[in-house]
Amino acid sequence: MSAPVVSRTVQSSELSRNSASVFKAVEEGPVTITRRDGEALVLAKASDVARQRAGLELAAQLVAASLAPTDVPFVDRLRGPFPWLEFLRSSDRDAFAQEVVDVARACAAVSQFDRLLITLRRWQSTAEAIAAGYTADDDLDWLEDPTPIADPRTA
Repeated sequence: MSAPVVSRTVQSSELSRNSASVFKAVEEGPVTITRRDGEALVLAKASDVARQRAGLELAAQLVAASLAPTDVPFVDRLRGPFPWLEFLRSSDRDAFAQEVVDVARACAAVSQFDRLLITLRRWQSTAEAIAAGYTADDDLDWLEDPTPIADPRTA
C-alpha cells in the first residue's frame, strides 16, 4: 500500500529552472504546475495514475452491477465482472460483496484506491487457490517468518 499523498504546487517557471527538484517532489505525490497563460497541470508518476484509474474502473464495475435492472441479487450480479466468484462458497461470495462495497466507499471518500485493489486481489487469489484444488481442509504448513532458500540458478 502506498504512503499518504503529499501534494505540492509550483509555478511553471520553477519547473523550467529547477526541474530536478520538481521531479523529486513527484516521488512523494502529484505536483500541480500553475501557469499564467493556461489551466494548471498535474505532474504525477505513471504508476500512481494507473492505480487510480484501475481503482476507478473497479468502482465503476461495482456501480454498474448494483444498478443493473434485474431481479438477480447483487452478489450474483457481481459474477459478471468477477467470474472467478464461482469458485467461492456462497457465504464467501456474500462476504466479498459486502467487503468490496465497504472498501470501495471508503476509498472513494479519500480518493485513494490502493486498498480496493488489494482487497480485490486477495479475494481473487483465494478463488484461484480454490480452483487449483486447495481447500480449508488441506494440511498446509504456514510459515511464521520467511525462510530464505538458495537461488537454484546459482547451484
